[in-house]
Amino acid sequence: MGKADSIGWEGVFATQDREAMVEVARDVIEIPSETGFEGPIGDYVAERFRSLGGSVEFQEVEEGRNNVLARFQMPEPGPTLLMIGHFDTSTNPDETYLPIGFHPKATLQDNWIYGLGISNMKCAFAGYYSALQMLLGEGVPLRGEIIVAGLVGEIEKAPVDIWQGKRFRGGGAGARFMVHHGVTADFCINGEPSGMRLQTGNAGYLFAKVSIKGVAQHTFSKEMAIDPIPKAFQVYEALQQWELDYQERNPHPAMKLVTNVGAIFGGYPYKPSITAPDCSLYVHVNTLPGKSILSVKRELEQLMDTLSATIDDFDASVEFYLASDGHYLEREHPLVQTVASAHRTVHGSDVIWPDPVRLGGVSCDNSPMMEYGIPSVQYGAGGINLSGEYSMYEPGLGEVVNLDNLAMTSRVYAVSIADLLSAEGDADSG
Repeated sequence: MGKADSIGWEGVFATQDREAMVEVARDVIEIPSETGFEGPIGDYVAERFRSLGGSVEFQEVEEGRNNVLARFQMPEPGPTLLMIGHFDTSTNPDETYLPIGFHPKATLQDNWIYGLGISNMKCAFAGYYSALQMLLGEGVPLRGEIIVAGLVGEIEKAPVDIWQGKRFRGGGAGARFMVHHGVTADFCINGEPSGMRLQTGNAGYLFAKVSIKGVAQHTFSKEMAIDPIPKAFQVYEALQQWELDYQERNPHPAMKLVTNVGAIFGGYPYKPSITAPDCSLYVHVNTLPGKSILSVKRELEQLMDTLSATIDDFDASVEFYLASDGHYLEREHPLVQTVASAHRTVHGSDVIWPDPVRLGGVSCDNSPMMEYGIPSVQYGAGGINLSGEYSMYEPGLGEVVNLDNLAMTSRVYAVSIADLLSAEGDADSG
């Protein structure tokens, strides 16, 4: 778009309050926000953006869990830009054995900040705060509206079997609640840990439970049992081959689909003197945008039918307990071009695009945005470790973010905002 090219960005960037940016980053780390318990961090984020002049409202997703919407209404009408981030952390705090990057305590060392959630993706709130601090403080002419949305329940998890309750209600629960209750926009920027790469899509994903039935017996008569545990290993091996076939049958120019068996559970851990009556595998299957959920279920059921022809006494069933569609925005879209241009303005080089496995193997809250017609991209400071690798984690240390990267990312946000909401001419939402 380039409508904000006339702004003297060196002067705007000189006003960046780096100390305040780091303070926000430290604070959000030190407020634990396990899925289901995001209330306190929501209160903090609300107060922080209220201090910049935002009008704050809360959406109660369930008791103690609020989406937070900080609205910045400009004097003139124009487009609405949504800037989203999730509150919940991908792991839970445990003081007994985890390294510093998995603790809800900020550690600063050699221009890096360590702490639970800082990469995925609490640093985005510090980046959004810093971008607005620069733009609003300098009076950069804008029109329309900016909505900073802090969302609950993004992490890929869902209630299943004995694992019930709000700590397991993730999978985009807050984002879907937000758009379902009328919050919309012309554009959306999501500060997920892309490593300052520009990501324009994600695969969808399914959580499948493959249950294998057995017949229990005591150890002394185990020869009479139908033991589902060794059958589970055979299913595991079959799923590895199925993944390769699945990838070949579902090509995409920007995504490479991956699957994973994330857990196996069966029997009585407290009573191993009884053979298992059942054993279940919990499977993560990524899907192309628009892929039929039922077609994947039928593929897995067909795989189980095939195995039943070669495995004695094999009785297995498939059920899904979480589903989210994928999305993809073409690189030619005006929003994509705007953020790419902002990256060039700030970094002096072209933006990097993520590899197909990242698009095909992870998810984010942009899926419900796109389902409701809001063009969305991901661009965030997290996702680069001390070795320069694209990863949320530094091996042996946990979540980390480079503070220079965070400062530069906030500037990319500022340029993108100014371009999308420029007071000069009409924005094109594509």
